[in-house]
Amino acid sequence: MLGEEVVDILATRRKTRPDTFEGVYKRLEEVVLANSGENEFEEIFKLVILKLWNEMNHEPQEVDIQSADIKLKKINGKWPGVLSEERFLISEEQYQICNSILKSVSLFQNGYEGIDGIFEFLVSKEKKGAKGQYFTPRYLVDFCVKLISPKSGEKILDPATGSGAFLYHASVNGAGIKASDLWGFDFDNLPVRVARLLMNVSGLREAHIFRLNSLVKHNKSGKGEDITTIEDILRIEKQRDLFDVIMTNPPFAGEITEAEILENYTVASGKSRIERDILFVERCIELLKPNGRMSIVLPDNIFGSKENEELRKWIHDKCRIIGVVGIPRNTFMPHTAIKTSILFLQKREKRNKNEEKIFFGISEKAGKDKRGNVLYKSDKHTWSEIDHDLDSILVSFEEFKERENIGW
Repeated sequence: MLGEEVVDILATRRKTRPDTFEGVYKRLEEVVLANSGENEFEEIFKLVILKLWNEMNHEPQEVDIQSADIKLKKINGKWPGVLSEERFLISEEQYQICNSILKSVSLFQNGYEGIDGIFEFLVSKEKKGAKGQYFTPRYLVDFCVKLISPKSGEKILDPATGSGAFLYHASVNGAGIKASDLWGFDFDNLPVRVARLLMNVSGLREAHIFRLNSLVKHNKSGKGEDITTIEDILRIEKQRDLFDVIMTNPPFAGEITEAEILENYTVASGKSRIERDILFVERCIELLKPNGRMSIVLPDNIFGSKENEELRKWIHDKCRIIGVVGIPRNTFMPHTAIKTSILFLQKREKRNKNEEKIFFGISEKAGKDKRGNVLYKSDKHTWSEIDHDLDSILVSFEEFKERENIGW
């Protein structure tokens, strides 16, 4: 039974309809936490999946938990790799209260933009910046996709896919992008499940989403041969080519110390430990086709510290640096105030002896305050109304691209 205090809280909350999914989540969380003892995220995730399925297929919400369990089994067959288990662990009473909360809202009320935001919130809510995984605000994702401009027939990769935002936005903003050309890898099971759900809900069922450590490669010594790599997946899927486009925001925090990983990286030569994001830079460049292009979010010490001078020389040798855009500190709040920039580059087919100009931009509007609250330009709370200045930077870049004859 629910405690009287929790019932009173819920009764009060029902008097005001939540304006955001965050409000709905908090109400659901209070119910699941009350005497349940179960993982509140997993139970709410099941509720959201069930609600999404019913809205998409115009089916009524299940009236009891037994019927809901039957539906979860059906969903698991249609959307494999999304659910952790095919039944609810909350009580019938808790299910009924959660059902009444969800009944008053439509998860599709803001279309796929709203769904995308819900998935971003779900992953950020559970991970909370763990292991340096600061999930990318959707307006920043949208900016990167528009600047890189993926096109029909190009194979697109995010090796730290998170909730699948870069892949989803590539399909939305790109010209004729097929789901089968979208590839995402992540070492964390939760974001992989959320990314698979986003692909299914948005009609991108043929997208390739896998759980693995993108930094692992098979080495000459034969160590790690039992670990699946990106190259293994490409071989299994009969994909001979590398990637035309890579867009990613790799984990910032943590050092890699495993010798069997480090010995495969040029940038780690002679080192017993190295930051994870530095290895991601080399790995991404390695996975690009010649003339392939990339955007990657990185901490600012990559761009300015003397410690990373050799890395910058190595990048310049392998790629044409197209541009660098500085991002405000509040961008990844409330998780971290780390200062970041986005690096845009194109892999060299051969070294160009001519002078190469680089586009520099600085964003001064983060779209968030110091606490991480999203700032809007109007009362319409959608991604397109967030108060940032990335659109003007994009216009300046397009002018730069035309002047410098950058061919994408």
